[in-house]
Amino acid sequence: MKKSLILALCLSSFSVFSQGYFQQEVNYKIDVKLNDKDHTLSAFEEFEYINNSTTALDKIYIHLWPNGYKNNETALAKQLYDQGNTVMQFAEEKDLGWIDSLNFKIDGNDAKWELDPENIDIAILHLNSVLKPGESIKVSTPFKVKLPSGSISRLGHIEESYQITQWYPKPAVFDKDGWHAMPYLTQGEFYSEYGSFDVSITLPKNYVVGATGDLQTESELAFLEEKVAATQAHFESETFSAEARFPDSDKEFKTVRFTQSNVHDFAWFADKRFEVLKGEVELPHSKRKVTTWAMFVPYHNNLWKDAIEYINDGTYYYSKWNGDYPYNNVTAIDGTISAGGGMEYPNITVIGNAGSAMELEVVIVHEVGHNWFYGQLGSNERDHAWMDEGLNTHNEIRYIQTKYPNNQRMSEMMMGMAETFHFEHLSHHDMNKITYQTVAAYGVDQPIELPSADYAPVNYGAIVYAKTGLEFTYLRDYLGDEEFDKGMQLYYKNWEFKHPQPNDMRAALEESSGKNLAWMFDEIIPTTKQIDYKIAGVKAEDGGFKVKVKNAGQVDCPVRVDAYRYGKLTNTVWLEPGGEDEVFFKGNTFDEFIIDAGENMPDVNRNNNYWKKKGLFAKAEPLKMEFLLGDNEGRSNNAWYTPVIGGNKYDVIMLGVLFHNQTIPKNRLEYTISPLFSVGRLNVAGFADLNYTWTPPKNFKAVTLGLTGKTFGMGIQNPVADSTKGPRGTYYVAHPYLKLAIGKPAARKHYKQNLTLKGAYVYEDGGANFQSTIYGGYVEYDFDFKKRIHSFNANTRVDYVDYNYDVGAINVPGQLMNGQVAVKYGIQYWPKKKKSVELRGYFGQNFMYNGTENNRFGMSLAGQSGTQDVFYEWWMMGRNESSGFYGNQRIENQGGFKTVSDSLTTTSMLFGTNLIFEIPYLPVVLYADFGMLDRNGTMITAYDFGAGIRFSDVFGVYFPIVESSNMYSTATKYWNRIRLTINMNGLRPAEIIRKVL
Repeated sequence: MKKSLILALCLSSFSVFSQGYFQQEVNYKIDVKLNDKDHTLSAFEEFEYINNSTTALDKIYIHLWPNGYKNNETALAKQLYDQGNTVMQFAEEKDLGWIDSLNFKIDGNDAKWELDPENIDIAILHLNSVLKPGESIKVSTPFKVKLPSGSISRLGHIEESYQITQWYPKPAVFDKDGWHAMPYLTQGEFYSEYGSFDVSITLPKNYVVGATGDLQTESELAFLEEKVAATQAHFESETFSAEARFPDSDKEFKTVRFTQSNVHDFAWFADKRFEVLKGEVELPHSKRKVTTWAMFVPYHNNLWKDAIEYINDGTYYYSKWNGDYPYNNVTAIDGTISAGGGMEYPNITVIGNAGSAMELEVVIVHEVGHNWFYGQLGSNERDHAWMDEGLNTHNEIRYIQTKYPNNQRMSEMMMGMAETFHFEHLSHHDMNKITYQTVAAYGVDQPIELPSADYAPVNYGAIVYAKTGLEFTYLRDYLGDEEFDKGMQLYYKNWEFKHPQPNDMRAALEESSGKNLAWMFDEIIPTTKQIDYKIAGVKAEDGGFKVKVKNAGQVDCPVRVDAYRYGKLTNTVWLEPGGEDEVFFKGNTFDEFIIDAGENMPDVNRNNNYWKKKGLFAKAEPLKMEFLLGDNEGRSNNAWYTPVIGGNKYDVIMLGVLFHNQTIPKNRLEYTISPLFSVGRLNVAGFADLNYTWTPPKNFKAVTLGLTGKTFGMGIQNPVADSTKGPRGTYYVAHPYLKLAIGKPAARKHYKQNLTLKGAYVYEDGGANFQSTIYGGYVEYDFDFKKRIHSFNANTRVDYVDYNYDVGAINVPGQLMNGQVAVKYGIQYWPKKKKSVELRGYFGQNFMYNGTENNRFGMSLAGQSGTQDVFYEWWMMGRNESSGFYGNQRIENQGGFKTVSDSLTTTSMLFGTNLIFEIPYLPVVLYADFGMLDRNGTMITAYDFGAGIRFSDVFGVYFPIVESSNMYSTATKYWNRIRLTINMNGLRPAEIIRKVL
């Protein structure tokens, strides 16, 4: 009775939904002529608009997407600029594009229309009378398109190679949520109404044309057959032209006609150089045959020789898994696309440059696959990009695994470096896995379900494509291929040539499988919650083993546990979400248990997925020690070693070994240790770091808790009897720290926030005559903003120092506390070359000073390294040198002066300003500094001006031209005043990756 009632309610809800769903229809007839002298299209369009909604319409929003290329104020231009691409900001007039000469008529009568006030690539067509439900109108207009440079985005030309996409006036989608009028974007694709197209294209006779639909022109079909025969002859005789030049256009024109129904877009491509291949594929279910075409430029013949195989196989497998391809033709074009490796349109795809045959196959298969996910299943790509890109990536992964089960595609992409860096075993699936796990490990990932424009560029690939592809690979593993395919085919059957939403896909998969997939659609897709399951214990019991599984992550989802004997999989059990947390394997011959041995589940921490019987029962991934570095393998604890050589003034040369477990993607628990032998001190030197990083579901991108230690020569006092060897003092440092990357926004933000709490213990051993101990630490907040040509950084820090010196028989104790604020603003005055002007300001104030006046703990405009690095955080070649080559290395902090003067230090108050101007074409800068400090109640001012060579914030050499007289002694030789900056901290792998992400 209860089950019957639930079923009745479900059927009732589905019936209401079915009655409420509607879909508009648009049927086009377009005549267009290409002028390849001025790169324009002259066209006339008529479309029938059928109102299948329950709403009376008084206007229609129409996309005029070529206007997205018109100037640097469009949504497209702003998005490109926001991503650091200045192609439209500095484009010449000839490289821009637009649509004009519009004159809309409705059923033959003039109609009022206007451009959207915010976006010039959207028009509002006011209807002469209300369009009632069930009625239709015919809208017509001439139009002319100035084609932009193909280097900008998807529409355009490169010389006389044409990619004609999103080129005609097109009504926006009107559905239950209203109008979806959207400006053209390069990150964020499309949403259009289904209907039919009848398009006639006129152009010089020697162009080869590929387009959406079926070619209806008999003479053009004969022309293509001649091209196919000629291409085959070229392959047999190996006589392809190696030149990229274009032949002259034929003076005679031709008109070719294409028709297609049940599509939501029409694209066409034309090039006079194209070679043509033709094939045929039989569909797996209906056995219907589909014609396949490949059109490519002659000098790419080696890559494209097997293109028909790629198109055929892609069409076959996508049909097998999702539902048969409904059209008659599939075409792949070798094009000049700039927006990614390839771009899909109904029946046809354009492919950018590929570096290898495997890369070309992957891109062709992916883009052909979009005939299902976006083509036949017309989801809103702007709002739900994962429904086309992510599902398509899943099928792409499955295709490669099916056709090339032992593929090493990621390794092959590393151009011979795979073996050196131990990446030789990585597959196509691994590439997606590592991409997602890398952004997740640093906490910069975003949810799968977001509008396209809200993604940071790195996440558009890592999340929309890679993570979604992995999640559906995981879902397929859970349901099994047969059940998963039934669900996807039901989804296809229910929503072919319609506009499905995420819940529609979920409903089909749940209906087919009988499973509750809330864990997938409520927990994984809309959030950044991470999956992490671990084997918590294994016990031998009568007749078998009990394996306890613990959820160490944030998602309660299905878990696969695999049992092995002598390296062979013998049994698999799935634990359901919300159910038991342990599984019993009958039999006592198992010697290994692994969570998700096939690595289909996007688990962010695979180092706890493994148990192997070793004598007594023990959970332990085996240690795998290799040279240099490599990837993070789930079945082993990877460790790496490499010889190390270093040096500084006091240690002279240091020799040792670096041990670490820093991998890609990163481990949660990381360690680095490098014991060194100091030739200069005849003693031990080295450094070590241990840290643990986790990513909370809210508030923080990542939290890192760690401890760093190091010991090197310091150059204070001389405990060595032979004074000719110079100072040989030693320092020992320990830094416990907590770093919090603040904020985990769903939408893309242009700023980063970090909070650091660091403690410090420093012991300086200068022998019998000098020893000191420094305790303390600081709290630091850093705000970093970058958008378009602007950058802004604000940093505030409070230091506390408690020190105690033993100098001979004298003890010198003291405490102090400093507060510091630094702000920096930069603007690119020449964005095309990324040349900037930077202005920085600094203010430091002492809050407490209890002890003997000591410049070591003061603030400085440009003091000795010891002054500006109280806690020994920076790597210095001559830490306590004030002159000579080693003394020229300083740190760019506090007052920021580019001088080596050590006389500008205070324990009271300090103010500094710094100006940097980057010279065009060279890594050369001009600098100017001005500062003030309070010394014993007297305000002292200083300034300097000069030029330098600077490579980012890692390395710089500065040459003073003018300095105030209180900054140096007139006896100081000029070369002793040259400033050297080396920021080794900025070269740490983790810091480099964080900056990229």
